[in-house]
Amino acid sequence: MNVTRSDIKSALSTVDGVTGFEYKPTTPRPGDAWPLLGALERADGFAFYVTWRVLVFLPQDERAASDWVDAHYGDLVDALEPVGFVDRIEPVALGASGTDQYALQITMRSE
Repeated sequence: MNVTRSDIKSALSTVDGVTGFEYKPTTPRPGDAWPLLGALERADGFAFYVTWRVLVFLPQDERAASDWVDAHYGDLVDALEPVGFVDRIEPVALGASGTDQYALQITMRSE
């Protein structure tokens, strides 16, 4: 199954409080989510295993970000299940204009 950015965007948009995008929005807001292509690894024949990193922009207050993650991570995994296998979920800092902005990074695989 070839998973596309559009497939991931559509899956993410089914979660309350999340808006899926095919690419990073110009001014991300909490709950905005977009995929980044990770690795392409050779499988059998000409098939590839594709690793995606999905970023979900978090509220910038640490407590609000923690609460947001607690409330949404299960729904995100459930929504992405039809398009890929979620391997890992972790908060990450995104460097932007000299300040850290926080996002939830979801690593998922598709074949």
